[in-house]
Amino acid sequence: MLAYEKDLDLVEVGSNANPPVCRLFDYGKYIYEKEKQAQKQRGKQRGGETKEIQLGVNIDKHDLETKVKKANKFLNENNNVRISIRLKGRQNIFANRAREVIEEFRNLTQSRFDQHIKRQGSRFSAILKR
Repeated sequence: MLAYEKDLDLVEVGSNANPPVCRLFDYGKYIYEKEKQAQKQRGKQRGGETKEIQLGVNIDKHDLETKVKKANKFLNENNNVRISIRLKGRQNIFANRAREVIEEFRNLTQSRFDQHIKRQGSRFSAILKR
């Protein structure tokens, strides 16, 4: 009766207590605030995206360093980095070189594998994270 007069909801808060504990408040407003708070938390959890960096088996040292700087930027933003190398034509005989380039890249970024080096046809890829 009191909740009806004040245009509020009677909500049971502590059901284990004897007698049960109840509160008077606007339940719709409470749910709205909980959703807003959860949405704000999801916004703060930014990250988990996967950014891709493509390399080649013939990559020069300076080009590799440039790609490492970009990867470090992504990793510092809590993103994962997918490293991919696509072998074309006769390059397929250099499969071991592709693995070496990915391993060298991982060492230069000082990161660890989230997904180890995999070969999918003529493409090698791995996912790195901090």
